[in-house]
Amino acid sequence: MAGSAVLGIDLILAAACAAAWIGALAAAVLRRSPTAPGWLPAWASAGAAALGMSLGSVRVGLLLAAVPALVGDRLLGATALTAPGCLTGLAAVVLPPLIPRWAPQLKLPALALAATLTTAGFLAVVTLGTPAGWLPAAVLAAVALLGAAAAATGFARGWRHRAIKAAGVLGVALIAGSLAVAWMDSRAAAPSAFHAGSHHSTLASTTTSTDATPRGVDTLRAGAPQGPVRDYTLHARSERVTLDSGQTVDALTFGSLPGPALRATEGDTVRVTLVNDSVPDGVTLHWHGYDVPNAMDGVPGVTQDAVMPGQSFTYEFPAVQTGTYWYHTHQNAAANEPLGLYGSLVVDPADGRDPSVADLAVPVHTIGGATLFGGHAGVWTETVAAGRQVRVRLINTDQLTQRFSVAGAAFRLAAVDGGELPGGAELAQTVLPLAAGGRYDVVLTMPEHPVQMAVEGSRGGALVLAPDGTPAPASVPRFVQGPEIDLAGYGAPAAQPAPAPDRTVAYTVDRLLRFVDGVPRFAFTVDGAVYPNIPPLVVREGERVQVTVVNRSSEVHPMHPHGHHVRVLSIDGRAVAADLRMDSLDVRPGQIWTVLLTADNPGIWMDHCHNLQHAREGMVFHLAYDGVETPFRHDAGSANRPE
Repeated sequence: MAGSAVLGIDLILAAACAAAWIGALAAAVLRRSPTAPGWLPAWASAGAAALGMSLGSVRVGLLLAAVPALVGDRLLGATALTAPGCLTGLAAVVLPPLIPRWAPQLKLPALALAATLTTAGFLAVVTLGTPAGWLPAAVLAAVALLGAAAAATGFARGWRHRAIKAAGVLGVALIAGSLAVAWMDSRAAAPSAFHAGSHHSTLASTTTSTDATPRGVDTLRAGAPQGPVRDYTLHARSERVTLDSGQTVDALTFGSLPGPALRATEGDTVRVTLVNDSVPDGVTLHWHGYDVPNAMDGVPGVTQDAVMPGQSFTYEFPAVQTGTYWYHTHQNAAANEPLGLYGSLVVDPADGRDPSVADLAVPVHTIGGATLFGGHAGVWTETVAAGRQVRVRLINTDQLTQRFSVAGAAFRLAAVDGGELPGGAELAQTVLPLAAGGRYDVVLTMPEHPVQMAVEGSRGGALVLAPDGTPAPASVPRFVQGPEIDLAGYGAPAAQPAPAPDRTVAYTVDRLLRFVDGVPRFAFTVDGAVYPNIPPLVVREGERVQVTVVNRSSEVHPMHPHGHHVRVLSIDGRAVAADLRMDSLDVRPGQIWTVLLTADNPGIWMDHCHNLQHAREGMVFHLAYDGVETPFRHDAGSANRPE
């Protein structure tokens, strides 16, 4: 059974089990009332108890058979809370006939304890994180016991309307306990981090600092330009844009939708001056997937201050990686990047672009309900001579995974996230799911008929490659269903095995009840906590770290480490054959990805979900090199808002 299915079924079982024991308690209370309703059978309490016992047993069995990395905290909650609750309730039903002298007086208190413990077991599903600590489980258990004791006192002393009062006591106690657990791994406000060596202690048990003098991120820049300088200027604006479909949208742009396509050649120096003409929140440039020096990463409050209206900032970095990348703002990014602050970056090999290949950079973006392929809200038709090779650089600039189809020609996936992927077989009618922020280079030979590229869910945007003299299709290309590409098995086997790691770490991403900015909500968590309560991964330069990412939530999390490409070792336990390097991992519900990170780019780097709303609600932590600090802040007194 898929991991996501196990987690979903467990949630249902936990809720149903608690409901059954609450029903058993309610039935027992009603049956003891002088005005017991005639419609309630005598066996109702025992029947509900039997159902609760069965559901609890199935839940524990399901979790024992599941992958431990996915269900660790669920198993703790089930064994520490649900199972004892079920056993207590079973005793309340079975013992009274066997010990008639005193057991009947204990029936209601025991059923109350069963109801509270199993309800606490359900609340543990939405409050305990992984790795699960004993303290949160103990808090829930203690509150459940106190609530049950209060209810038992009410039953014994004959409270007026005692059932209602007991239910109120139980409810208040359990809600208080779950909120207490949520608070343990939450934040009230966003403090700044990485000042005055504040992160060094997290490394003390595993490494020894090699930096006598701390370095500031603002000093981590490239040297003087060694090759030709590619100069660009981008003006960030708030404006109303009319799409080629005739639709008008309120947008934030770098002068166009998408922003200007930036292109350089390996060995160049890229210099981009960002001018904020009229974006009120401020703006920065993050070079997604490009492993720039840390000072150029464009994260406000970490590597720079946001560029406010009337201000400018110049980014400069060497073009040492070839391939397909993109840029976008990282200031208030969850709100502002979707409004249009993005564009493509392509770096050609040192020997230049092959003129025989038709080369198209295609950022795909949703704005105002329209899907843009490049700058086209309608069908983008590109004329290509039959027999010519075509490279289409698909860039997913949206917040969610996009599924692409290619109809009319066999194709090869030539590159992933900017890195070439040699030896891949030709594909046909194969769907390409592309993570938010990710890039696929699709290569094909142009046939004598049109080739159509579409994205699932688009109502208008698409790309059509049409041979000379061939009319464009009369209808809008539609997404074509098919099997998805298997990245774990695609491409030629790696020439060299992955080197052994110096250490291993694991992160579990989830959705749990937490406080974000002082407000309780179902937040997006890493190891049960929300940013900035998530300890950074602190490394030494040159260190190799094996990182496992476990997704226990019901949402896809496109995890994006800044400043580094990681080598993917396995996906859901399946070893990856090729030397697959990625910077945007499409970690689906119930999936487990294992990657190797080589610490070869000093700095303080964000690592976050690139569904930027998830990042805003907690799913952010940092990769920090020992001995690196930042002078920038993003606390309440700063205008910097990295998500």
